[in-house]
Amino acid sequence: MENSEIITQTLLKLDGWVLETDITEKELTDMDYNKAVTEDEVLDCYNTVIDYAKSYTQDVNIEDNLIFDTASILWTAGILWQKYNQNINNQLDETNPNPFGYGDKLVIQAKEMLKPFKKYSFNAY
Repeated sequence: MENSEIITQTLLKLDGWVLETDITEKELTDMDYNKAVTEDEVLDCYNTVIDYAKSYTQDVNIEDNLIFDTASILWTAGILWQKYNQNINNQLDETNPNPFGYGDKLVIQAKEMLKPFKKYSFNAY
């Protein structure tokens, strides 16, 4: 995927998020957007997610799969959301029946999409 497409697709998953450059170009005010991020931040996060996905699936050639693109965008959006939105009650206990925030749900969705592509190995010594 092209860098511009990665950025656009990631921001579409994050309601009201914009690029910092859009704030000055479109003369946006604080009321027009929820969060502002840089292009470099989104791309850096995406590159980290690619490594996470390769590790998760144990497949270094997973990038050739079309489902990987969607999963990596979801995962990237989830990590960016988690970075800027702290959950105070993120502990799993009886007082908090739903401890997962929006970012957590995006990451879980991405991993669910990649599950069929996981490779397993059995080693006996």
